Amino acid sequence: MTESTRCLDRVRTNAPACSAFAAAALLALVPLGAGAEPSTAKAAPAASSAEAEPIVLPAPKGFAAAVKLVEDAVGVKGGQMDSEVAPIPLAEGRAFAVDTRTAERLLAGSHSTFRKAGVYLFRYERSFGLAGEKDLVGLLATADPHAVIRRIGTAGPKRHVTSEQIVAWLSALERDEAFELYEIGADYVAGRFQREPKDPEAIARRAVEIAPDLVAGHTNPIAGLADLIGKHRMLYLIWE
Repeated sequence: MTESTRCLDRVRTNAPACSAFAAAALLALVPLGAGAEPSTAKAAPAASSAEAEPIVLPAPKGFAAAVKLVEDAVGVKGGQMDSEVAPIPLAEGRAFAVDTRTAERLLAGSHSTFRKAGVYLFRYERSFGLAGEKDLVGLLATADPHAVIRRIGTAGPKRHVTSEQIVAWLSALERDEAFELYEIGADYVAGRFQREPKDPEAIARRAVEIAPDLVAGHTNPIAGLADLIGKHRMLYLIWE
């Protein structure tokens, strides 16, 4: 089940609304700035308990070592990772079904370290608190988020948006504002800007051009999205 499908299902079942803005706001609560440079990162809120502390793992010496580190940390064996393009061999990718809090702690504490070691640690599906569901955290044997987008097959078929168009859009944005992607799914990407963007409204307008589903149903979409981008440093794109 994809990110946008989960949101729509919550609306159909009269569960709390799960619009694109709401999903982006969820990410704003995650202390994912842990890996940013001290001069640019805003301090993460203090953990309310030991359970909220990031899961900080050492730099893995290769992909197999990364799998073992995550398996030991979360108590879940890595399995086959889903892809919209082609099956991903276990030697190149693994998936871990974990609760949302564990996913957030793992990304907050170890995404940056793993990427520097040549392994991409990311979330590619959220459970949104649905009973019996888990978040899916993935590992891929690459440090390149564009390679992850291509392997996962991130796209918006109904909008005729391809993986290559998403990669090109992100590349252009990164030339203006540095950011890190922590989530790459079949129909969405999410991350944080390293510092508050200079022109959040301009970025919001660019985002709406490639991902109009992001603001569907909102009466003042640009202002709301610009607020998330500026105040929370959020980068979020989603397609139905």
